[in-house]
Amino acid sequence: MRVKFHIVVWALVGLIGASCSELNPTPSSPTERVPSYLAIETYSGRILYTGNPNELRPVGMLANVATALVVLDWVNARGINMDKQLTVPASACRWPQTNLLKLKPGDTISLRDALHSTIMWDDSACAATLAHACGTTINAADPEGAFVAQMNQMGRAIGMKSTRFKGSSGAVITQSDTHDMAKLGMYAMQKPGFRSICSQRSYVATVNHSRTVTILNSNQMLSYGSVDGVRAARSASAGACLLASANRASVKLKNPQTGKEDTYPQRLLIVILGAHTSQSRYKVASLLLRDCWKTWEDWQKTADFSDKTKFIAVPK
Repeated sequence: MRVKFHIVVWALVGLIGASCSELNPTPSSPTERVPSYLAIETYSGRILYTGNPNELRPVGMLANVATALVVLDWVNARGINMDKQLTVPASACRWPQTNLLKLKPGDTISLRDALHSTIMWDDSACAATLAHACGTTINAADPEGAFVAQMNQMGRAIGMKSTRFKGSSGAVITQSDTHDMAKLGMYAMQKPGFRSICSQRSYVATVNHSRTVTILNSNQMLSYGSVDGVRAARSASAGACLLASANRASVKLKNPQTGKEDTYPQRLLIVILGAHTSQSRYKVASLLLRDCWKTWEDWQKTADFSDKTKFIAVPK
């Protein structure tokens, strides 16, 4: 039987350590952002490295992860066909800079295509179109409000204690911390439908049954070894943010608590909030991934669960 992992939160003071000495939390200029970061093994909840983990920061279009998860739950609960055509409401076109498919009120797009654009790049218009379609079935008088309430209900259900979503996309500023975003990322990667979309490098969406647009996944970490999701985002308020998931095959190890051999799945999740540039977030993420597997392997030799403050809630 697999070990039952306990649930709490750990904060590590200081840098990642000697093997990650290239990470420097001191800005090189007065205007440079100091990022928050967290690295966790998602099946155990074991936190491996953190920096500024509890600081509330805008998360930009990482909020779209929550949007997509609520929509996928709605689709599954109601048996909705992913080819269902959605009509773009005027409210979805309020933010031209993040209306990446150049949608206009009255345009049509399939639920599947809107989900891909919402998850794979910084698209507020598709996220708002999905929220309107879902929210209308809950409260036709206030579809946006009804949908955002569902986002916050989901957040509470998976243990996001510091986050209150303000809108159905990252175009409306929502603040969170690395612990909450780790929980969101872990929960998202448990969903096959979400995992399938966020792992794609590109996708062709169709608007009005005729106009096609190629979506290129903004998460450049997908080209890094075992990384298979989750999402990159960038905005003026949030800076450069990232959720990156990396997977390894399960391993069989002796469980030090029972003395019996157990099977351990292995998945890392990296959270970065507020990096100064897109490339600096990828540098931090690649350094973390470089060292996290070794740190995880070292911990597996003892699998010490006695210090509950070194674990975070694993959403179910």
